[in-house]
Amino acid sequence: MLHVDMSMAILLLLGLSFHLSVVAQPSAVAPPNSWKVSDMQRIIDMDNGSSILPILDHRIMSYKTYFGFYTIDGYSFVLSIVIFGLQAPVIWSANPDNPVNPDAILNFTREGDLLLHYDNGTMVWSTATRSKSVAGMGLDVSGNLVIFNQDNSSIWQSFDHPTDTLVMGQSLCTGMNLSVMTSNTKWPSDRVYLSVQWNGLLYTFQPAFYTKLFETNTGSSCSYFRNGTFGFPQKIFSLPFARSLQYMRLEPDGHLRLYEMQGVGQDSLMVLDVLRTEMKFCDYPMACGNYGVCSKGQCSCPSFSDFKFQNERLPSDGCVPLSIPSCNQAQNQQLIQVNNVSYFSNSVFLLLASSTSEIVCKQSCLTSCDCKAVIFQKNVYGSDGGYCLLLSDVMAILFVDDSSNRFSAFVKVQGNHPEKRRTSIIVVSSIAGFCLISILVCVAVWKKYKKNEEPLFDIIPGIPKRFSFHELEVATGHFSVKLGGGGFGSVFKGKVGMQTIAVKRLEGLEQGMEEFLAEVKTIGRIHHFNLIRLVGFCAEKSNKILVYEYLSNGSLDKWIFPKSTVFSLSWKTRRDIILGIARGLSYLHEECEQKIAHLDIKPQNILLDDKFSAKVSDFGLSKMINREQSKVMTRMRGTRGYLAPEWLGSKITEKADIYSFGIVMIEIICGRENLDETQPEESIHLISLLQEKARSGQLSDLVDSSSNDMRLHMKEVVELMKLAMWCLQVDSSRRPLMSTIAKVLEGVMGMEEMPDCTLVPSFASNNTVGSGSSYVPSESHLSGPR
Repeated sequence: MLHVDMSMAILLLLGLSFHLSVVAQPSAVAPPNSWKVSDMQRIIDMDNGSSILPILDHRIMSYKTYFGFYTIDGYSFVLSIVIFGLQAPVIWSANPDNPVNPDAILNFTREGDLLLHYDNGTMVWSTATRSKSVAGMGLDVSGNLVIFNQDNSSIWQSFDHPTDTLVMGQSLCTGMNLSVMTSNTKWPSDRVYLSVQWNGLLYTFQPAFYTKLFETNTGSSCSYFRNGTFGFPQKIFSLPFARSLQYMRLEPDGHLRLYEMQGVGQDSLMVLDVLRTEMKFCDYPMACGNYGVCSKGQCSCPSFSDFKFQNERLPSDGCVPLSIPSCNQAQNQQLIQVNNVSYFSNSVFLLLASSTSEIVCKQSCLTSCDCKAVIFQKNVYGSDGGYCLLLSDVMAILFVDDSSNRFSAFVKVQGNHPEKRRTSIIVVSSIAGFCLISILVCVAVWKKYKKNEEPLFDIIPGIPKRFSFHELEVATGHFSVKLGGGGFGSVFKGKVGMQTIAVKRLEGLEQGMEEFLAEVKTIGRIHHFNLIRLVGFCAEKSNKILVYEYLSNGSLDKWIFPKSTVFSLSWKTRRDIILGIARGLSYLHEECEQKIAHLDIKPQNILLDDKFSAKVSDFGLSKMINREQSKVMTRMRGTRGYLAPEWLGSKITEKADIYSFGIVMIEIICGRENLDETQPEESIHLISLLQEKARSGQLSDLVDSSSNDMRLHMKEVVELMKLAMWCLQVDSSRRPLMSTIAKVLEGVMGMEEMPDCTLVPSFASNNTVGSGSSYVPSESHLSGPR
């Protein structure tokens, strides 16, 4: 059975080991059957606001795929296959360019054809499987819709008709195209394609007649998407190995990106821009949009006196003329010269250009209503002749940086009328005095700004390397590989020389600057194996960026709160992680010139290197405490579920970190979050549950049930749970020092007695989660997860 073999192949590709009974049989239906959109009662709402009316569904591990009518607005529907999740990725569509209304009907006919048509009989789409001994159709584990015969062999499958997405295990073969969906592209009437040729993968951008071949020496009719690779046997693109289901999508900006599912309730993670080794930023035809000029990874306009960005915040969306040329006023049109640029593809230019002189070339554009710009290349031998290419709206009007003086680019603009020129003179004259005064004021403000802003970095002793924004753009491939994000910004993967880095780009101005300075000042001058190392930073205008060492295993939460039970951390690894966190915090609290309270200890801020060594990260909320101070007053900061009770009075010590550390210890041991609203009401709050189990002598009931190794070390696990309870004392003065905790974990000293089992403040009656829970501040007081 082809479709069953494909399903099993996906499981093997992921490197997962299951008992066969875990994998449910694909949901299936047999003909005849009929579904009218308006009559379908079952609706699945996606987390991104869209919904699907399912016909078939299939669950495997923590993922669920649906085949049915997908809609964003509730009025137009596309027959699609969707993976349930925050982004609700659509991995296949039957009618992406022709959505249907609620009167549409899908018929699985007695003869075995699957037909989508309107209620008046007008056909929209068909599988053309009539009279092929069809027995049924099913949706398999990989999201492949299969129509099969009596022998359970595939007659038709959606994998053979891809739209813009490939799922791991799928192949792109001769006759198939990946094609960007038209609704979101910068040229909505045209397409970007990725197709297979006998000698490689062909990238095509129709509006510019542009092609790029990723060539192979060995002919093949298919390009295979396998775990770790995509391409041909002799020419492959290396991909990160999958830890869960992966899919590739050809997106509206022309990039082919690889995503990995993170489980139900989480965004899929973009892990790679697949073609980045073969195509630089300016190689993509859609990089800077219509009328855009691409230069060293930056987008600009031909002339800002005649053009403006279509979207000031997104220069890559292209430019628009300030005065759009009109065929009715051709006599007032003129060509402005754009220096040091050429057409973005030299091969396309040579293919389409005609031989003529520069004067004739320019005149041809001025006399043609359709011509919007012209590129002229002078002959090598210095004669007046050369090659001329007229650009119209039908083509893409794009330019790239080119220092060769053999190219001349001219863009058509609408010239000013005499009335407009007189008006301009009057306006310019009337505001000249105002401009002079404004300049003087601006100079004064600028000097004050420079005085207040830039020296902030001059007074930080021992700060690490300062990068330019351009350096980090290049290092991260224009911030293309996103590792994660949260309340203060996003983190991207990059490379400087031979060193892989993690680049945190702060977002938000007032709050972001405060967190930025706190982090540079704090971590820039401290060094410890269990603290993240700050490689450098960038501070240019509104860009505030922190550059860290890259840790390959990501944040702790992904390992202790897994969406599947395929892999579980061993007890030794968990214990070593706990010890690493304790050593890092002990250094901050007791070995620095000033005590440093981190104030946001949580699994998302604990990073793991390739050996699962723990490193404390994200010092944006940290607070310096003089050694003579017993307590400091500060605004509430931290994350819901990890805050110590003393935050109610806003007077805290470094022992607020010890309480948060205790929470993290219990989460590592129990394999669940402190506040988990998917649990029954009485079990939502883990610390309240811990208190009850400690009093009844049943602590072992809370230990992570997915780990047999934890069960084998139950005595030691329970002892560490008691150590965590010592950290969770409501009275902060009863909590141990971080150095004491580290010594207990190292075996240098022991706990003298069982700590008090009162872990929940008695005053927490109005802000509870579950029965007997502790104080949980409202979201408005807290930072978002990062």
